[in-house]
Amino acid sequence: MQAGGVVLRGEGDQKEGTRLIATGKGQRSLLKINGQGKPVSIEKTRTNVTNNYVGTGSFSINVQNANQLHAGEPVILYYPGSQNWVSDLKMDQIEARKGTKQWQAEEYNLTFQREIIKIEGNTLWLDNPVVMEINPKYTAAQVYAYTFPGRIAESGVENIYFESEFQGDTDEDHGWIAVDFNNIENGWVRNITAVHFGYAAVSLGSQAKNITVKDSKCLDPKSIITGSRRYSFNNDGQLNLFMNMETTFGRHDYVTGAKTLGPNVFFNGKTRQSQSDIGPHHRWAVGTLYDNIDTDGDIDIQDRGNYGSGHGWSGVTQILWNCKAKRAAVQSPWVSGLNYAIGLQGQKYPGRFNDRPDGYWEGQNKPDLNPSSLYLAQLAARKK
Repeated sequence: MQAGGVVLRGEGDQKEGTRLIATGKGQRSLLKINGQGKPVSIEKTRTNVTNNYVGTGSFSINVQNANQLHAGEPVILYYPGSQNWVSDLKMDQIEARKGTKQWQAEEYNLTFQREIIKIEGNTLWLDNPVVMEINPKYTAAQVYAYTFPGRIAESGVENIYFESEFQGDTDEDHGWIAVDFNNIENGWVRNITAVHFGYAAVSLGSQAKNITVKDSKCLDPKSIITGSRRYSFNNDGQLNLFMNMETTFGRHDYVTGAKTLGPNVFFNGKTRQSQSDIGPHHRWAVGTLYDNIDTDGDIDIQDRGNYGSGHGWSGVTQILWNCKAKRAAVQSPWVSGLNYAIGLQGQKYPGRFNDRPDGYWEGQNKPDLNPSSLYLAQLAARKK
């Protein structure tokens, strides 16, 4: 589906409801809702951030010249990578094994999508906060306006049971993703169940923005239990919300990929028979809230070292709030911010490395965390 304003609505997410089946062989997405293109900068709008420092949580930034920017306009908050940042993170010192790739500064140019709410002189007020500190020691941040020709909007999927045929529990040649979004904003998935898919019930690509996924299940996936499989609810996009989810036999059930830029939220998810861990899985996710996640496996926010092709630090400004897990590792990177475990019910353990800086821990194994949900508390405050 490549059009905006389209809703695919079934009559229920049970077998007796509306049932879509990925028949036969071949790894593929059963339903793809994808626009086209990529963000394109608008000429003469690029301007430097002039603050000496901008902390995480700030909604305002100062720029050199705001004359070419306008309230209501979409902008990119741009952090160019630098070698001294990579070096201070120690991500050019990953213990090498076959296939390990050290981080390269030019591969970490981060582009946070925002909208200008108001402009006062050369101060911009943004619709969503800064989720990674702006420190001139490490980045010469900029702001510029952009357009996105081809990105679609306001399409959704509801009330459908997705199923993949398979030949056995380790079959790799069958339906891989039930619902696959990219190059879309202001879309949604709700009340869907996906069974037997090898990768995900819902996967959001890097240009999926302002997507809500709610009241959905990913059950009994079929694949070898190894890397790049069973990412039940996968998010690579920005400003996305996953809520009220259930999974069984997944590996990375609520997960972000490389350079996934937030804020993003996973709220009220239940996982059983977990085969691995929940959390930022790849390189440097920024600004993710895991709120009231209940798993019988692990939740990890850590330096992943030479896992994969050299994942290294999995993220910053990653928050566990009132989660339950068998155990959790929450570490903070050497520079650029902190990670948090607030009200975690479960064991604390060192993770991959026991000599990395500890994250910020508060209220471990204590009852009655207040507020019980950070997401709901912030939602209520915003509606006032």
